[in-house]
Amino acid sequence: METHKQAAPRKIESNNGQKKKMFMAIWIIIILAAVAFTVWYMKSSSTVYTDDALIEADKVTVSSKYAGRIASILVKEGENVKVGQILMKLDASDLLAQKEQAKAALAFAEENSKLAKVNLTRAEEDFSRIENQYNNKIVAKEQYDHAEKALQAAKVSDSIAKSQIKTSSAQLGVVETQLTNAEVKASMDGVVAKKWVLPGDVVSAGQAVLTVYDLKNIWVTANFEETKYSMIALGESSEITVDAYSGIKLSGKVTQLGSNTASQFSLIPASNAAGNFTKITQRIPIKITPDSREQEKYSGKLLPGMSVEVLIKMR
Repeated sequence: METHKQAAPRKIESNNGQKKKMFMAIWIIIILAAVAFTVWYMKSSSTVYTDDALIEADKVTVSSKYAGRIASILVKEGENVKVGQILMKLDASDLLAQKEQAKAALAFAEENSKLAKVNLTRAEEDFSRIENQYNNKIVAKEQYDHAEKALQAAKVSDSIAKSQIKTSSAQLGVVETQLTNAEVKASMDGVVAKKWVLPGDVVSAGQAVLTVYDLKNIWVTANFEETKYSMIALGESSEITVDAYSGIKLSGKVTQLGSNTASQFSLIPASNAAGNFTKITQRIPIKITPDSREQEKYSGKLLPGMSVEVLIKMR
């Protein structure tokens, strides 16, 4: 009986110890939660974040200046090109025939001009002779008038012949320009991202044939909520995480603030004048340019359209 009475206090002491440990654990959890909340609050109040962002780059849509059939495409998708490099050739057989025709017309106009010059010289000589005779009252006034009109006609014919030379020369120049345009060249250094047509296809003027991206000049377009727009300023540093390369973080700066919401350029812009208007938080595009050294380091790896996450550190 005495042994049983001594065990009860020990059990009470054991329960008290467990309660103390439980209270200590609860306090530790509360303190850790408070610290985590403080860190989160300080970080969130000094940064803005979005995952609605992607990489973009300068691009050129290569097209023909006139309608024609594609004779050959000299580049492949993914190939690097240099400015001035020939990318595509159009069938120029019709233009070559037009060039020969224009050259023949120019040669005819030049010969016709020579003939008009000879006729003008003869008319000037005849008029000079008739004029002297008329002044000496050797010939009649009628003969003098005929010589004068013949001289005027010769001058007009000479002027027309010279104009025909200019017209034929201009026509030849137009054909030669079209022949030059039959070879479509790259307007910038870059990479062929997309080939829209194949040799043998007939394209119209301005139709997209190739798309070329300049991968050495990229930037990030981050679409921030309009409620965060006032918190962002030009020149603020940012941290860029590319989904394709986990663990790699790029540094950049805000280089341009959007002047409108992204919805303004949607296929069907929102019309707030409608009676069934529902307020939706809009997003404003912000341009962020990565550091030039990192662009060079990851050149060819950061591709337009890649998804990224952006964290802007406010000053």
